[in-house]
Amino acid sequence: MSFRENSEWNELNELRSLVIFKKLESQGFPRNKQMELCKAMALKTNLDAGNISAKVSNFKSVAGINKPSNASVNTKEIFKQYGGLSLPEIEAKVSKMEVGI
Repeated sequence: MSFRENSEWNELNELRSLVIFKKLESQGFPRNKQMELCKAMALKTNLDAGNISAKVSNFKSVAGINKPSNASVNTKEIFKQYGGLSLPEIEAKVSKMEVGI
């Protein structure tokens, strides 16, 4: 995967967004929950909650829940690699990346 040099998007933040998608999926995509989770992620990163929400929506598109979108190659690759994992498995991967393991 390759990310733009001056972007805060990286594999870790893509996976954090996938975690949000998986949480929403497990709850049946409740209204207003997506932005709540995105705001929480924004506090941990230098990303805007609106940009994170757009990324989560791209995961919905890649998963076939929403209409096709302009999901990035990185988003498609992350979903291909990790989309079949359970929420706890993805969260464990995120935790390992956060501590640099």
